[in-house]
Amino acid sequence: MAAIEFTLTLVSPTFMYGAYQRGSDAQPEMRAQSVRGKLRYWLRAIIGAHTTNLKDVWDRESAVFGSTGVGSAVSVRVYASHKAHTGSEPMLPHRELRGGPVSPAPALKAGQQFTLQLVTRPGVPMPDDALNALKVWSLLGGVGKRSRRMFGAVRVAPQAEGSQAEGWYPAPGSVEDFITLTRSTLKQIIGAPPERRDIPNWPTLHPNHSWVVIGRESYESAKEANQALFGLLRGSYRQHERSFGHAMQGRRASTLHAQVRRIGGDYYPVLTALRSRPEQGIRWDVLAEFMKDAQQHFDGETVWGGW
Repeated sequence: MAAIEFTLTLVSPTFMYGAYQRGSDAQPEMRAQSVRGKLRYWLRAIIGAHTTNLKDVWDRESAVFGSTGVGSAVSVRVYASHKAHTGSEPMLPHRELRGGPVSPAPALKAGQQFTLQLVTRPGVPMPDDALNALKVWSLLGGVGKRSRRMFGAVRVAPQAEGSQAEGWYPAPGSVEDFITLTRSTLKQIIGAPPERRDIPNWPTLHPNHSWVVIGRESYESAKEANQALFGLLRGSYRQHERSFGHAMQGRRASTLHAQVRRIGGDYYPVLTALRSRPEQGIRWDVLAEFMKDAQQHFDGETVWGGW
């Protein structure tokens, strides 16, 4: 059995719930199932950069995280050494009014830490796919509701050095370190897949259909970074809201993963655009224009992909 423990730190408020998810009874809690779901998502994005065969993706994903017919090789566990710190947070901080926050909801407070554990079955070494998915999620993703709009941001660091943790990236000391780290990590994990012009059937990290921009513009809080993001989204792009995901005539998940990472005492935007079908009226030229504008707006740099 292989087991690796990481410290999972929440960088921004996180809207994640257990059995009670609505109204005043909603109780925020960190859920291993939610983290596992995010690892599966990013593993599919990694594998999908190299194949268009969904069965191949499913077989490889199932070999790590299991399926209805295959037991999981890796268990994902999350533990807290304290009672969760919760409170009301605005889900729409960019629309705050003088009368108070807009759409407040119970959330896990930023700054608290949990133990994230990956454990394999007896005799099974830790799969590279599991660690690669964790690395990519920790650099680009989040967890919980509105995790594509800078909530549920995370920082992941090994709790102890050891053979299983070898190759994990060092904590960046500056945004330039983070830019270099993200570029090199994606290059190492994804490599150089063959050229692909057709829009994929699911979100992938193929460099022809993904775009990662990291901003150098710093903010004093995740909330300020969120407000800056929506200042751009709700400007000239407001008329193109559909291209960023929508709930009209069938829900379409956001094409933009907007996240934030804390380096030192400052917060920096991390924007990942992923093209995939069904397109449902999404204009990829609009998304491309947004990524270019965001790069300039946040004094950023493209570290992966682009179209």
